[in-house]
Amino acid sequence: MSDIPEFKPKGSEDPEAKQKNQDELAPVEAGSDEISEETPPPPPHTLSETPGGFGAEQDEETEAVKEPTKFQQFLRNALIWLGVIAGGFLTGFLTFYFVLYQPKAAALEEAESQVQGLQSQLDTVNSQLEILEDADTHRSLLEAMVDAYDARLAMAQENVVAAKSALSGTTATLEEITDEIEAFDSGLASALPQRIELIRTNLDRDLETAIADCDQLIEDLIEVEQALFQ
Repeated sequence: MSDIPEFKPKGSEDPEAKQKNQDELAPVEAGSDEISEETPPPPPHTLSETPGGFGAEQDEETEAVKEPTKFQQFLRNALIWLGVIAGGFLTGFLTFYFVLYQPKAAALEEAESQVQGLQSQLDTVNSQLEILEDADTHRSLLEAMVDAYDARLAMAQENVVAAKSALSGTTATLEEITDEIEAFDSGLASALPQRIELIRTNLDRDLETAIADCDQLIEDLIEVEQALFQ
């Protein structure tokens, strides 16, 4: 017998097989158990995704809490203005310091430094002047002493003319240093010129008395010189 399949005309199919194919192709009814087994359930909606739900109300409440009050807004504005005022004050202070105060302070320091330098120079000059004045006083005193020694030598030689000549300028020399002698002995300062005139007078009358007065003049001048310059 041949293996060629038997050909069946259309419409001559097995009724049971046809019914089985129809059952397989039949639509699945809604709400059947197969839907629950094969089709996964839809994901649940979260609170934030649900329009008009509890999540939306909570967001609105959060926004209402975060919104600043009038008092907080006032404080914020006040702090801003205080910052602006403080910044302006600081800017003005820095401008005053660097533009006005600092240059004047530097100029004042320079002037003070110059004044100190000039004062130091003045002190040096004054010190030198004091030294010169002392030297000049000492010179005048030594000149008077030389005159007295010259007069004493002329008297020893009985040369009245030379003795008078030696004492001719002694009085004027002592007048130049009267203040210094008065600081040492005011009585002596007034007695020295009188002694010189007495010596000159006694040269013509009594040479021995003139010699004694001249020796006393020399002693007085030596005493002054030792007191002032030694």
